[in-house]
Parts: sequence; structure tokens; C-alpha cells
Amino acid sequence: MLLPLLVAASAFIGAWISLVLHESSHALAGHLAKLQIREIHLGLGPTVFRTRLLRMEVSVGTIPLTGWVRTAPQLSFSKPANLFFVAAGPIMDIVWLGVLSGGMTIYRGTELAGTILAPAVIVQMMIVIGNGLPRHAKVDGQRVPNDMLALWKIARGRDPFEVLRQQYLNRLRPYMSPDDPPWHPTGQSDRVAFHVFKPDLTYEDITALEDELTHTASASERLLLIDAAATKILAQPTQPNSRLDALLDRLTESAVAMSPELPTLKGTRGAALARLGRHEEALNVLAQADNSNDFNRCLNAAFRALAHSHAGQKEMAAAEFETSIAILRSHDWAGGIAHKIVSAVCVEAGYPTP
Repeated sequence: MLLPLLVAASAFIGAWISLVLHESSHALAGHLAKLQIREIHLGLGPTVFRTRLLRMEVSVGTIPLTGWVRTAPQLSFSKPANLFFVAAGPIMDIVWLGVLSGGMTIYRGTELAGTILAPAVIVQMMIVIGNGLPRHAKVDGQRVPNDMLALWKIARGRDPFEVLRQQYLNRLRPYMSPDDPPWHPTGQSDRVAFHVFKPDLTYEDITALEDELTHTASASERLLLIDAAATKILAQPTQPNSRLDALLDRLTESAVAMSPELPTLKGTRGAALARLGRHEEALNVLAQADNSNDFNRCLNAAFRALAHSHAGQKEMAAAEFETSIAILRSHDWAGGIAHKIVSAVCVEAGYPTP
């Protein structure tokens, strides 16, 4: 009875050791290649451990079948760096198989070789073969290439972040001063882009976000990060005494203090004040907000409506809501950030959602 248990335990522990070595190799290679590592996840199934280490999210599942290491968007993309990053895992798989096989040779004929090392070697051989075949795998609910297929695509492909780099620069321009030097992507830009392009903002993101703001030296990128985070909070339904609303207040106040003349930030600050129930301040600030395009006009009207609603001015609130919704319907914004924000404001004010 003891022998089968030892064999099973060896196979299970061997799979975990292999997985840890594989993903750690990716993370170390990424660090050496100056990539911004955001997340390391080990194992499938329910997460049993989660922590934040060296500005990375580290989590562990229950079954040692797969894992991943995620980087921030690479605005400063380097093909050699990515090849090194992706190749590190398969190389470690082969090295570890060699170590285990060497152990089998040294301890041949012993109980250690038969019950402990042999199952670990078999598991490692299966891992090497499985990882060595180019294919797609299901990771975190998404279909992604495994390491060998990723290596092939990186070696043959163009810069996959070219479009994202231009999108980031377009997002950054409204916050740049004429005195700013020409923008070039850096590791800091990669980290900011991770938060900017992340689809939502959760309670778990607050610590990472505030940590990033502390380390972001560029004023324009700090303003972009603040405004992007505030916009995501505004798109969520309000909750009494919410940590996100407290963060919204802090972020928008600091942004306006950094750049008091920027109309875009006035709109975000006015929206935050309306969300927080400070209707008189909200209306004063929104009167100075940017109305240069339909997107801003739509949201400014929605938050003026919310401020009027908090002040008990129902007719004025209804008129502003009608203006906001009319602009919303004149564009194909269904499901977008403007639609989410206006819908959240309507729900808070008790007005029919668009």
C-alpha cells in the first residue's frame, strides 16, 4: 500500500516542482530582459494562495497542470527580449529532465530511483513532449498559443504592439504639456498601459494602482493613469461608503491640483463630486469642463443631471438626462464606456436607463 502512495506522491510533487521551475524561468528571463512582469499564476482550479510580491500578483491553484506569466503591454517591444522570455520555460523543462535523468543514473537499482525519481522522470518527459508540440492551449478561459507556438509566431511575426502603442500615445496627448520632451515608450509606460487598458478596476487593484502612481515619474502619464482609473470607477454602480468612491475623490482632487487648467480633468472632477453628492461644487466645476466633443458633452450632461437630482431639481435633471441620452443614441456607443457611465448615473438618480 505504501509503494503506490509514494509513486503517486512523487508524480504529484514532481509536477509541482516542474511547474514552479518552468514559470519561474519565464519570470526571471522577463525580468532580465526588462519586461514588466504583472502576474505569475501556478496551477488550475480554485486559487488557494494569493499575494503581491515585487509589484507582481502571485497566485497558486490546486492542480499542477498549467500556469502562466503575464507581462504588461510592451509599448517598447523587443523581439529578442520576447524570444528569450518565452524560450526560458521550455529550456528549463529540458534542463530539469536532464537533472532527474542524471539522478536516475546515479541511484540506479535503489529504492529511491524506483519509487521517487522514476515517476518524476516520467512526468517530466510528458511535460517536455507536451510543451514541445506547437499548439493552442486554454489559459484562464482564453485560447492562447503554448510556448513553442508563441516562439514561432514571435520569430516570424511583426511587432504585435504597434497598434496599441499608437492608441496609448493618442490617449496620452491630451495630458501632455507643450514643454514635454518627445514621448518614447519606457518600462514605466508599459506599467501605466497595463492599468489604462485593463477593462475594469476592482478593490484588489487599488493597492497596485496607488503604488504605480507613486513610482510614475512622468506627470502626463500620471494624469492619464488617474483619469483612466476614475473613468472606470464612474462606470460602476455607486455603493455607500465604497473604497472605490473614496479613491475616486482622492485621485480626481490630486489630478486637478497637478493640472488646474486642463478642462478634461475638470469634467472628471465634476463627475466625481456629483457621484459623491456634492452637487453645488459639481455644477461649478462641470461649468468649466471640456465640451469640445460629443463624448465629453454626453458625460458632462449626465453628471450635471446627477448633481441636479441630488439637489432636488428634478426638472433640470430630466432635461440634462434627455440631452445626455440624445447624444448617446446619436452614436454607436452601446456597451461602451459612455453607455456604462450614463446607465450607472441613471440608476443612481432613479431615471430610466438608455
